[in-house]
Amino acid sequence: MARNMSKPGLEACDQERVFRSPVALAFVRIVVARRGITQAQARQIYLDYINRTQPGRDAPAECGCVN
Repeated sequence: MARNMSKPGLEACDQERVFRSPVALAFVRIVVARRGITQAQARQIYLDYINRTQPGRDAPAECGCVN
């Protein structure tokens, strides 16, 4: 099975490991409660944050991402 190396970020097995963390689970619960979004959306927000803070990656503004 080939890996998709063109898209940076966490792979599925890494995502499962991340969401075993009590901190990640607490983040998801809080975001769901406060923002009124689905658990899947809250997980994606957390993963986006983790992907932005990984060392060695360009800052979001350098990638053309602006908020």
